[in-house]
Amino acid sequence: MTSFFKPKADDAKEDDKDKEKDKKDAGKDKDGKPAADAKPEEKDSAKICNMKRGDYMIHLMVEQAKELKIAEGKSIDPIVEIRILGERKFTTALKGINNLTVANWSEHVFFEKKNVEEEQLAMAKVEIKLLDKGFIKDALIGFYEFDLTYIYQQEGHSLMHKWIIMSNPEGADFSEVTGYLKISMAITGVGDNQLPIEDDPEPNVESFISPSTIKPEFYQLYVRFFAAQHIVPLDTGFG
Repeated sequence: MTSFFKPKADDAKEDDKDKEKDKKDAGKDKDGKPAADAKPEEKDSAKICNMKRGDYMIHLMVEQAKELKIAEGKSIDPIVEIRILGERKFTTALKGINNLTVANWSEHVFFEKKNVEEEQLAMAKVEIKLLDKGFIKDALIGFYEFDLTYIYQQEGHSLMHKWIIMSNPEGADFSEVTGYLKISMAITGVGDNQLPIEDDPEPNVESFISPSTIKPEFYQLYVRFFAAQHIVPLDTGFG
């Protein structure tokens, strides 16, 4: 006679728990670290970093702004405002910038936040505004925001020498590009190595970050010269 064994309900529950534990431990060695032979997706999930309660230093470098939406023949006095976890800081205001001028700051701004709770960190934003400095009220030129955790989860907890594509939520068309701002940002928490922000070693290599609401279009302009007449004589070496 053939006999069959039917596991008890409690035994079945224990088996299910063991299977779930095996899934959670997949891709880890005995110390809980990613195993050398773990699958790529298992290693990636093990690397996901969360911001824990504690002290943080947030370092921003406001580098440049260009192609600002300014009426032809007009100029502005641009200033950058950064807001993080309820605190605002500003760069200096530049003078007489027009739509063809590149605004250069190369200014470092620091935020030191103490005993920040995990819930605050999870909801925190980095809000960046590009403003025209006025006597009574600053006029908004462009705006961009990051999740603080997005920056922290990048390599080195940083973004280096990125052009952010700005728009004006107070304008008639929120999807319109109103300027480009080049920034660097690094976040240092307890136990993290502080990453210095230095001048861009490759200023001619441009990397852009765009919000989903903006879809910039790129055009290529070809110019062909056929002939020239009555050219004023130039000094030797300037021909």
